[in-house]
Amino acid sequence: MRMILLIALREYAENVKTKGFWAGILLFPVILVAVFFFQTLLSQSTPTRHYLLIDQSGQYAEAVAAGIRQEQQRRIFQEFINYVVENRRDANPEQTSAGAGDQIDRMIDDAGTDEVAALDEWLARGGLEFALGMAAPYLRENAPPFQAPREQFLPAALPAGIDPQARPDVIVDQLRPWLSGERLLEVEGEPGPLFALILIPADVNGSIQRPGAALTPPAAGSGIQYWARNLTDTRLPAAIERSINASIRANEFAARNVDIRVVREVQRTRLPMSRLDPSKAQGEEAVSVADTFRQWAPVGFVYLMFISLMQSVQYLLSNTIEEKSNRIIEVLLASVTPLELMMGKLVGIGLSGITTIAAWLGTFFLFIAFYPTSEAELLAQFFQVLLSSDLIPWFVFYFLAGYALYAGIFLAIGSLCNTLKEAQSLMMPMMMVLIVPLVTMTFIAQDPNGPVARIMSWIPLFTPFTMMNRAAAQPPLIDVVGTTGMLLLSILLVLWLSGKIFRQGVLRTGQPPRIVEIIRMLRHKH
Repeated sequence: MRMILLIALREYAENVKTKGFWAGILLFPVILVAVFFFQTLLSQSTPTRHYLLIDQSGQYAEAVAAGIRQEQQRRIFQEFINYVVENRRDANPEQTSAGAGDQIDRMIDDAGTDEVAALDEWLARGGLEFALGMAAPYLRENAPPFQAPREQFLPAALPAGIDPQARPDVIVDQLRPWLSGERLLEVEGEPGPLFALILIPADVNGSIQRPGAALTPPAAGSGIQYWARNLTDTRLPAAIERSINASIRANEFAARNVDIRVVREVQRTRLPMSRLDPSKAQGEEAVSVADTFRQWAPVGFVYLMFISLMQSVQYLLSNTIEEKSNRIIEVLLASVTPLELMMGKLVGIGLSGITTIAAWLGTFFLFIAFYPTSEAELLAQFFQVLLSSDLIPWFVFYFLAGYALYAGIFLAIGSLCNTLKEAQSLMMPMMMVLIVPLVTMTFIAQDPNGPVARIMSWIPLFTPFTMMNRAAAQPPLIDVVGTTGMLLLSILLVLWLSGKIFRQGVLRTGQPPRIVEIIRMLRHKH
């Protein structure tokens, strides 16, 4: 036991000195910072995009402009909600009007429940100017001024020589140099690219689809024509389509003597749904945000297990192959037995994996403590749910069990190979096995006690991931006890077989053994 501990400490010390270990430690905070800081930076750096609008029908130009304005108001509304959540404080009742706090709470709640209805009310009440006045008494004293997002879609003038009343195909042919980027528009005295062309033919109303009519696939170029090379940014065409369809429906309502204001009031009427959990105590059945976090938390644990296990077993594999190729193994085996060497490596690299997880969790805690935003507040609630739940013991057990299971397999692979290139062919089957629980983790979280989840739980290679994923769903006791017993027996079997392969393969040179030779190693008694 003393030799195993000494080897484990040596392996741990050697591993934490490597650049790869510290790269893995620092990767998490870098990604965390990038997600929260660069996301804002990238959204602010998106350039203003210019479009051309040609409405030959003369009916929908205002609807297009209204749709783009509403899209901008939606962005302002979302940014304002985030601004209020980040900078809100408990207000002095003497400084606030009655019901102002309730109005803010309702606005925030509506933004998450029904954004369309909340945006309509936002515009009806006066938009940003009204909201700033209402929220001012509830903002902390050192709150920065609200910065509205800039316009992202602006109209441009039609280039000279383009006849807006020509046939649509002629107009498109004339504008192709601008649509392809070969020529630039003149925007406020400076050249700029054309982002999109919205072309509404004169006979566009002939393409309107009404219920009851035979539905036929629309012909290419029918209806509104949206020309753009950028196929990933769908905000502009989606906003235009919503606005024009709303305009068409308003005309239909008017033709049928239906008051559109009454229709909108009816559409904004809703009945809330209370989500209740029958497994909770009487009077506490209401499902909270924390309950939802707890239900999905195992998915995060599974992903964390996967990343950490991959990192640890890769260290174990590369470390074993490196020492074998450098003949350091031969020196070590002069003082210890192969079993002591194998167990020492397994324990030492496992400690480095635990250190990595602890560093990641510590970084996560420091981030949410020193970066007070609405997103960080949400993460803080998630972190509190994890600490107050019974998921931590599940994670510790299944992480250690999963590491012991896969480390034994990868350690045996490392003992059979002289280079990482040789190990790749033996690693591929195991990599495919490891990917399966990662691909199915969302499905299992949605049906944690279904047949697929229960079958995968009884397969030892999947048991640590699948049972961790089911931890919040109170799996049947037979699954917990039975799969745990099978997992522990599988670990003992894998370590015993890996020990036999390690003892014979660690001093082996030349080409990796064939399957028949590996079977002989497993049957060898000495």
